[in-house]
Amino acid sequence: MKFTSRLLPSLMLSTLLVSFLSSSTSGADDNSAADLITAKGGEIELGKSVPGVIAITGDDAFALLRDANQKIVAAAGSNSAGARAVAFAHGGFLKSDNLPNQPAASVMIQNSIRWAGKSSQPKVGVHPSLTDLEKSLTAAEFSVERIAPKDLRPGQVAVYCTVAQTDLSGDEIDQLLEFSQNGGGLVVSATPWAFAKNFPDFAQFPGNKLISPAGIRFSPDGYAATKQPLMIGGTGAPAAPKPEMKTDGRASESDALAAVTRLAESHTSLSASERSSLIAAMNTGATLRGDSLRDFLAGLKALNEAVGPIIPTKEKPLIPGADPLIDAIVTLEDELNQSLPAGFLYAIPAAADYPGAVPADAERITRELTLSGTWKGWLSGRGAGGWAAKEMRPTGLYAAPGEVIKVTSPGKIVGQGFEIVIGAYGGSLKNRDQWHRYPRVQNRVEIDQRTTEISSGLGGLITIRVPKGAEEGDLDFTIEGGIAAPLYVHGKTDLNAWKDEIRKSPAPWAELASERIIIAIPSDYIRKLNDPDAVMEVWNSFIDKAAELVQVDRNDYRAERLVFDRQTSAGFMHSSYPVAAHIDSSAAQAVDARSLKIEGNWGFFHEYGHNHQHDLWSLPGTGETTCNLWSVYLFEEVIGKNRNNTHGAIRPLDRKQRMNAYFQNGRNFESEWSMWVALEPYLQVQEAFGWEAYQKVFDEYNRLPQKDWPKSQQEKNDQWVIRLSKACGKNLAPFWAIWNLPLSESVFTELADLPVWEDNPVKKFATE
Repeated sequence: MKFTSRLLPSLMLSTLLVSFLSSSTSGADDNSAADLITAKGGEIELGKSVPGVIAITGDDAFALLRDANQKIVAAAGSNSAGARAVAFAHGGFLKSDNLPNQPAASVMIQNSIRWAGKSSQPKVGVHPSLTDLEKSLTAAEFSVERIAPKDLRPGQVAVYCTVAQTDLSGDEIDQLLEFSQNGGGLVVSATPWAFAKNFPDFAQFPGNKLISPAGIRFSPDGYAATKQPLMIGGTGAPAAPKPEMKTDGRASESDALAAVTRLAESHTSLSASERSSLIAAMNTGATLRGDSLRDFLAGLKALNEAVGPIIPTKEKPLIPGADPLIDAIVTLEDELNQSLPAGFLYAIPAAADYPGAVPADAERITRELTLSGTWKGWLSGRGAGGWAAKEMRPTGLYAAPGEVIKVTSPGKIVGQGFEIVIGAYGGSLKNRDQWHRYPRVQNRVEIDQRTTEISSGLGGLITIRVPKGAEEGDLDFTIEGGIAAPLYVHGKTDLNAWKDEIRKSPAPWAELASERIIIAIPSDYIRKLNDPDAVMEVWNSFIDKAAELVQVDRNDYRAERLVFDRQTSAGFMHSSYPVAAHIDSSAAQAVDARSLKIEGNWGFFHEYGHNHQHDLWSLPGTGETTCNLWSVYLFEEVIGKNRNNTHGAIRPLDRKQRMNAYFQNGRNFESEWSMWVALEPYLQVQEAFGWEAYQKVFDEYNRLPQKDWPKSQQEKNDQWVIRLSKACGKNLAPFWAIWNLPLSESVFTELADLPVWEDNPVKKFATE
């Protein structure tokens, strides 16, 4: 059926108009609004499109479209002015050749426009770039006007459609917000994950600026499952026969409650098809509200305990795909833990195992504390170092699983991007083949009012996150409901108080902080730590020395963070803010001053090397190479250990054999220029000209105006060789050319006046 004024009888049009006007986004009406938007059902084939994920942050917002794993791909809500917004987590929903041209998607988009415009035939404004959408809406007999955001005025149209990624200026966003604040509806599409690196503070992502007032938010993390079509009006899973269930006029509610109850009682005796059908019905429970949601959560907790309880560990990992019921329970708990209001989700059974059990007699306390609200950041452009990330301030408090933490904040930071966080580590395991813990162990909420509540079904350390650019000075907070966690602040915490009381604090996680680094670690590792000052002084020396190589004063920048986790999201360790490492022998060494000082740790040094890398001077394939310069530097300059005795890969014989093999095999730069091969020329230059040459070059790059930044990989290669040659006082172009680094002729011309490095160690491999 087309919703057009010419084809619909006047009575039907009036009925639809009343429906779209009356379907609100409050409480029990969520389902009716969602039903209107998804009325025609059907499925959407994603093809090569990979949507992101949307989070529900408002009580009146609701999901419209989910993937097979129950991730929200489309959602709707309304702002305080009553204006409605609908969001789709892929830009292509409004602008592509694939998604909006599919009949089911087209109808859903049109219904979204009707709902947001509060009419069966609202007047629609579209961004000038959405020419195909304009044509399809016109063909459906909507009244459509192409309007640039800067020209949009309140009341000009009922609803406005736009892609909101990086194509909207700040002034255009302000214009759209004014339109929305005056009652105008918005239909927005964006692919959030594609822009996560561009917006370390994802509240500043254009799409989020537009939709967050409506209680929905694009998430920078996560992707929708693409192997199965998106089912409109369903769970996202393939259709399956529904079990017989009694209905009371609210089918999704009764189905979800009945399904979770029956699974808890009979999961071992059900047929595969019955199980699959019940799982699909259970998954709809994520959209429930109020008492129905509480009843569903009680059933979900009982189901978790009936099948397990589910406790993934390294010894008994959870293998995604091995058991659809386990997958469904964990996925639901994971998603609900991120999206539900504070206090709704129960303590997930696995929390007692990881992040760890809270003693039964642990006192819940209220603490007043003063934290710095000034963001210092890190060297601009250091992508691997999370240079623009929000900074995490320790509080010395821990949230017990499922319990509400209340935070009272200064009024001046409300709505400014500050966040309350539960959980030390934000790395997701969604890309891992097996899970040794729940996939996400960190929750965060933005401080959008003076008193903010947060909880987590898993529990965790409580921190306050300070956004990029904040200059608020000291800020006073009051935190209620937390459990005391061991916190040592270098130079401030009384050592006797640490030994007698603080290190015995009941929380299962602790933090050691200095002006250079903050370490988050299970409390078991610090219970017997007598001299935290010595530990932090060693770490300070590492961080300062690393900054020395790149020629910056660490006083100008943030304290780094190091967090230990049962299973990191990538690799064995990974860089960024924080650096993440496994809970193993490296955790014990991290709080052992003697071991750190005598033995060092290549992995720690390697990851902080990553944090110093800059794309401006990165040669092809050296992402895992140049960070090792910091490993070598710290071993030699702090630990006092010769590079030959630091890592097996750089022992003299290994280096020689690897170099010979590279040249004997034809010095194929494209295929053979790997991590350790690529490190060799860097070491050779250092061994001939000292660390000072690199320090001079890094200092140059630090000061380089953006207008002079290399604009292509070829320019990066050329500038690197030119700058390094001048720092060394020798023409290094022939040396790098022997290694087969692609160089422009202009490099040789510019360096012609410098004496050639004649005795370079690869001269014998030169070709005529």
